[in-house]
Amino acid sequence: MPLDAPERRLEAHGSALADEVYDLLASAIVNGRLAGGEHIRDVEIAQLYGISRTPVREAIQRLERQGLVEIAAHRYTRVTTPDDAAAAEATEYIGYVSAAALRQAVRRADDAKIAELCGLIDEIVDAAEAADPARFMERMVAFHRISTIASGNRMLTSVIRETHVPVIRVVGAWLPYDGDSERAAESFRSLHRAVQTRDADEAERIVRDQHGLA
Repeated sequence: MPLDAPERRLEAHGSALADEVYDLLASAIVNGRLAGGEHIRDVEIAQLYGISRTPVREAIQRLERQGLVEIAAHRYTRVTTPDDAAAAEATEYIGYVSAAALRQAVRRADDAKIAELCGLIDEIVDAAEAADPARFMERMVAFHRISTIASGNRMLTSVIRETHVPVIRVVGAWLPYDGDSERAAESFRSLHRAVQTRDADEAERIVRDQHGLA
């Protein structure tokens, strides 16, 4: 299993330790160090990080709930392999949830937060104009994360937090409109105007359109 031992021993306890192990494994899956089909063995991970198997099992169970690993009892635990359908489903899902969150953020956020969101949109436009899908995706994720928090809806925030990793893994570097960077840039310019003027209906409509939900 291609995981490196940490520079320091994991020192968290209880659920915090399980969260730390989850973060390590999820990061390895997203960046490809744990590839699709690779087997994960809780005893090896526990030995590698100098911890008990309990938090490792808890972390693996969370990964299974998110579709990042699959478990066949007494046979194997292995990393799943995303397919085109998974990417399409993730794009559809994030379009619905992010559009709803942005709608509430535009209505509820203070002026300083609106300005922050507009600044992030400008960075997204810059990435689209540069045809840089990785930077585009990174900035768009930041935008939707902040807008979700600004929505003031704790349920939405909790859902986005739990699904962030599996969505990023299957979507990867992405541009809307089948990679048409000019169209993407223009769409986000329109989104900037909608957010700046607090047009919640238009902001929601644009995000849905960007994710193929118009």
